[in-house]
Amino acid sequence: MTKLEMQNVTLGYGRKVVVKDITFQMKPGEILGLVGPNGCGKSTIIKALSRVISPYSGRIILDGKNISTISRRDLARWLGVVPQIPLLPSAFTAFEVVLMGRNPHLGLFQYEGPKDMAIAWRAMEKASIQHLARRRIGELSGGEIQCVVIARVLAQETEAILLDEPTANLDISRQVEILDVIKSLCQEKGLTVVTALHDLNLAAQYCDRLVLINNGRIHAEGTPSEVITDDNIKEVYGAGSYVYSHPLSGLPAVLPNAGSSKYG
Repeated sequence: MTKLEMQNVTLGYGRKVVVKDITFQMKPGEILGLVGPNGCGKSTIIKALSRVISPYSGRIILDGKNISTISRRDLARWLGVVPQIPLLPSAFTAFEVVLMGRNPHLGLFQYEGPKDMAIAWRAMEKASIQHLARRRIGELSGGEIQCVVIARVLAQETEAILLDEPTANLDISRQVEILDVIKSLCQEKGLTVVTALHDLNLAAQYCDRLVLINNGRIHAEGTPSEVITDDNIKEVYGAGSYVYSHPLSGLPAVLPNAGSSKYG
């Protein structure tokens, strides 16, 4: 089971610092949600955890090892990533893209075998996209492409999954369906899951813990009930929202108070 940790990490681009001196742990068997306003650094953290960018300072630890010392191939066996804007070859079919998730498990000059094909197909079944198998990526909608990328990560069979706005471009039923799959896998296989989410209500319903980021720093960390409070939402997002207890789950939910936003 994979444990991820950020230790006093500062991140940015060029001379611009985006995230400053943050520390938190990601544990097996739970979904950790990164929430906060646009531009607060959620996607930047996902990029650092997947080693797309390197920290200015601090360390990212994966199973006791500094992530910078792990080879790309080994990292791909541990970590699966669903980026916010996936770049895929438009001429490939959906099944071919999902099958790419098996690449980290193949040896040099080794091709996918029947076992890999079966794993890729099961991943498509879990994501409910079997009907897209022969469709080319260039023919798919943004939401369909998002589901293909999620299926590719499932086929990768890693111990940790990083998701950057995984429900972007999906309608509400598909959002729930995909997050149900991630939640189920997390619990059944003890996966470490980190997801950046814009929707606070989805974050509250599906995440075990939340890290609320504001102005590049951690504003609050804890369970959804501890993080999504009237005070925290007002301090981070400004006036204009009301936090109440969901009538079915009892978890916090956020409603906009139309007309009272600080931008109004």
